[in-house]
Amino acid sequence: MCPDLLSLELRRAAYKLVKEVLKIEDGENVVITIDTAGDWRVAEAVAEAAYAVGGKPLVAWYAAPTAVGKAADPYLPLRPLTEVLKASDVWIELNKSWLLYSTAYEEAMKTGKTRYICLVGMTTDMMVRTVGMVNVPALYQFQRKLAEITQRAKRITITSPAGMNVEFDNDPERPVLVEGEISGPGEYMLFGQVDWAPIEESINGDIVFDGSVYPPQDLGLLDEPITLHVENGVVKEITGRREAKIFESWLKSFNDENMFRVAHLSYGCNPGARLTGNILEDERVWGVVEWGLGSQSSTFRGKLGLASSHTDGICLSPTLIADGEKILQNGEYVHPELRELTDKLLRRR
Repeated sequence: MCPDLLSLELRRAAYKLVKEVLKIEDGENVVITIDTAGDWRVAEAVAEAAYAVGGKPLVAWYAAPTAVGKAADPYLPLRPLTEVLKASDVWIELNKSWLLYSTAYEEAMKTGKTRYICLVGMTTDMMVRTVGMVNVPALYQFQRKLAEITQRAKRITITSPAGMNVEFDNDPERPVLVEGEISGPGEYMLFGQVDWAPIEESINGDIVFDGSVYPPQDLGLLDEPITLHVENGVVKEITGRREAKIFESWLKSFNDENMFRVAHLSYGCNPGARLTGNILEDERVWGVVEWGLGSQSSTFRGKLGLASSHTDGICLSPTLIADGEKILQNGEYVHPELRELTDKLLRRR
């Protein structure tokens, strides 16, 4: 029988995740959630790795809901799932349809003791590329510097070849989050992303998604751009062709005005990420920016709070100018304070 060419690499990546990133300790209760649309091999490898470092893994497997966030509640075994997550020390989310912002998520976070990491839709190949093959300490260093540069910026403009042209102000009191660096209980994301919430009512212009959008499940990799015309942080009009109509119809289906509010923005900077249609990976592709609509995590310290659901869209080859200084140019990090770190992370030397 031919051996699985990714089996060793997957196990190495899983061990790296639980040992170096999540820092799972002896005796900790580790809950791994995965739905029927997720990659079972990843869940199995992560459970084995958690057990190897002394954790007590439990894999919660359930039928994939047709919605995400709070909209997924009616499709979930909500009460038992919530109780399991509330009792966890570590929660690793691998399901395709995310529980982030759901009732189960809210209740688990209220306990104040769970280290939660969102790895939704993680596949075997993605695990190897975005975790196993990445110089994580170098990436953390790059993310910290990128966050520092962004934190001190007051006025930002972003343009792109697809027609994006949007401006906004930052609130210096709000955090610029360095994803993936875990220190104590709380909500964490896969490294390779730096994100924040601009002053919501200051966001004006056109945001153009030309990489991917998810949800709704009818979308993913885009054939044609979707343009959001934004006034004071609210999407007033959506233009484009077939996919734009699908997106607009999905947003309207919630009958919730908060679904049309711009919740956050992020840079992608994981050197192993590729544009695949899996939003967790897409929003970490090197040099993209990503915008989220709908629910806004409390970690952003913004003004929106939760909505009926949440969606993210990817913008390719952006140029981002902060207070007159370029951070990104056509999808490449060009700020002088990032050059050496970029070379180190991308192994140019």
